[in-house]
Amino acid sequence: MQIVYHYLRLRQHFANRQEGEAQAITLHELAEILCCTERNVKKIIKQLVEQGWIEWTPGRGRGIGSQLVFLRSVEQIVMPLAKAQIEQGDLERAMQLLQESRLPAGGRERFFDWLSGQFGFHSQIVEERTLDTLRMSFYRTIPRLDPAFVNRRTESHMVRQIFDTLISYDAKEHAYKPRLAHHWETNAAGTEWTFYLRKGVLFHHGRELTAQDVVRTLERVADPQTGSPYRWMLEDVERMAALGANVLHIRLRRPNRLLPACLASDRLSIVPVDMVQQKGEEFSRLPVGSGPFRLVTNDEQQFVLEAFPAYFQGRAHLDRVEIWVVPQFDKRSEKFFATEKEVHFQTAWSMPKPLGSWQELKQVERGATYLAFNLNRQGPQQNRAFRQAVDSILSRKQMIAELKGNRYGRAYSFFPEVPGIEPALAAGSREEKQAAVKDSGYRGERLKLYTYEGAGNENNVEWVQQQLIEYGVHVDVTIVPIETLKKPEVLLQADLVLAGEVFDEQWILGMVEFFRSDISFARNLWNPALRERIDRELELLAEGQGEEGQQRRLRRIEMLLAEQCALLFLYHTRQHSVYHSALAGVSLNALGQANYKDIWFKQAHVAAAE
Repeated sequence: MQIVYHYLRLRQHFANRQEGEAQAITLHELAEILCCTERNVKKIIKQLVEQGWIEWTPGRGRGIGSQLVFLRSVEQIVMPLAKAQIEQGDLERAMQLLQESRLPAGGRERFFDWLSGQFGFHSQIVEERTLDTLRMSFYRTIPRLDPAFVNRRTESHMVRQIFDTLISYDAKEHAYKPRLAHHWETNAAGTEWTFYLRKGVLFHHGRELTAQDVVRTLERVADPQTGSPYRWMLEDVERMAALGANVLHIRLRRPNRLLPACLASDRLSIVPVDMVQQKGEEFSRLPVGSGPFRLVTNDEQQFVLEAFPAYFQGRAHLDRVEIWVVPQFDKRSEKFFATEKEVHFQTAWSMPKPLGSWQELKQVERGATYLAFNLNRQGPQQNRAFRQAVDSILSRKQMIAELKGNRYGRAYSFFPEVPGIEPALAAGSREEKQAAVKDSGYRGERLKLYTYEGAGNENNVEWVQQQLIEYGVHVDVTIVPIETLKKPEVLLQADLVLAGEVFDEQWILGMVEFFRSDISFARNLWNPALRERIDRELELLAEGQGEEGQQRRLRRIEMLLAEQCALLFLYHTRQHSVYHSALAGVSLNALGQANYKDIWFKQAHVAAAE
């Protein structure tokens, strides 16, 4: 392998030399380029000649230079080696080779076209059994999977594959269903709850799940020392007790109609606390749950799930799900989607027509991308008139048309179905908007606009910056990893924050979490008076009854934010995924993800039999 890097170093040093073109050079010069002795240079030259990568004509006599001729391009050397490393499962070394080789754009595109063929559905016979694997790509690692702290869309989806909750929510029936608990009951006041757990449910390490595991899980989240951002979900719990191995009792200090929603949330997934304590910080990367899949690999290269044979709701059809960590592709070629021999499950923003053997799923997310003002920091954003001027400057229709992608429609709310009215000044002239900025008290201060990496945010903040600059508002952009932006000492340096939120099937609880959680970007930007008003609305929501009443209460909060111009809704996102028709059992949940347990392959065994 070292000989490859020697060759690449020479090619990079003589980047302007084409294959077959002679280069005059001395052994001394080569030694300096390769950072070694002349004796080692001779060994390297011999190896390169034997590989057929160069021609070497040594100089005859003192002072007469040698000649070096390159016979292979960088792509011809790198491509086969990178492919071989991928086939051996060494994704990290393949990606490192691509990066260090400085492979031209055309070569990188050809490599990733080949790589796409490695994804999809694969079946192989191992010890007379057919093992079915679904292989996909993802642009980043998935390192934090402790339910008590998880808060990103992909992590939340993976938690659902690895863990289980006490009860579950059926979005189609708008009802809570049994999960780990097969039955539950409550008193008329809604303050006493009793849950009856299934017997024989196993964690992935083989121990049976009991009511004591549920108690310890909930106590862990509720404990201030744990530092879970979801402690608020259990703030009304007065007492929890395991009444034997399979009965759990919960007493509330006051009625809280959100309790079932909280217990069905992946944030309160049941964990074996003994394993949490045993594994320490490692539990977050390689957790142990009771879900349909167990996590066997989670590193910089791969995220691998294997079916848990003893799963209490039936074994998954798939044997294995592999997610390879590779650079994100913004576009897929028509050739990629038309390849009949490959079975993929991918997210896309547009599809070639006709689809042929591909199926597509589309839905609008319940959520929105938004711009929030920091009301805890001195600056022009403290002035409501300035915030209104910014609102009028940012044409959401123009933003969606120019940036395209998965940006779908102008948002007036987190609810896609909620209509709205544009601010009166939005239709005004440039002069009128510039006057509104000046009248707001803005005097040329430089504002700090922060966002986090990914989700199209880089393009979003650049667009917002350009729009505001056109009207004389000076903005500096800072883009950081999402975990960095969550740190209060970073977040509170911003004058404006651009972010996005998407809610799962339990969207009411999701919105309460957004307004209530201490890791919510928006909540940390509100001043104490606004936060107090919103918290009061949330208390009334928890005390009230019925989904319609809760939705009205959430709309009151949104209207309060709109009245204060504290948060500007920008656009909704459309989820658009495609999968080969050979895959069955595929459906999108509210997060735009597919439940791996239900996926199966219709054609593999038929083809094998033939």
